[in-house]
Amino acid sequence: MARPEKFALKVPAAVGVGAPSVVFRFRSKTVQVFGTFVATLQLEGTLAGDEYFPIGPAVTAPGAIEVPETIEFLRVRVTAFTSGEPKAVFAGFDERAW
Repeated sequence: MARPEKFALKVPAAVGVGAPSVVFRFRSKTVQVFGTFVATLQLEGTLAGDEYFPIGPAVTAPGAIEVPETIEFLRVRVTAFTSGEPKAVFAGFDERAW
């Protein structure tokens, strides 16, 4: 039986790209964006390891984003930043757990 798991995603406090996290083993993936911030974030994923594509629309406010795609790596790109501290947490069900 799959086990729920969650962990923080790296979100830069400036325009830039956070470190990628391996999410390949998870199903029913969701990212929660939270914090007080004036910024635009874009979730990005890849199977190839270096060719990232956007997942869902850009995010400008706290909320939850479903990640329906099968991907190996997930990261957060900050495309615009004015102030604050955006944060993100990933949650999914670990397929390897029994």
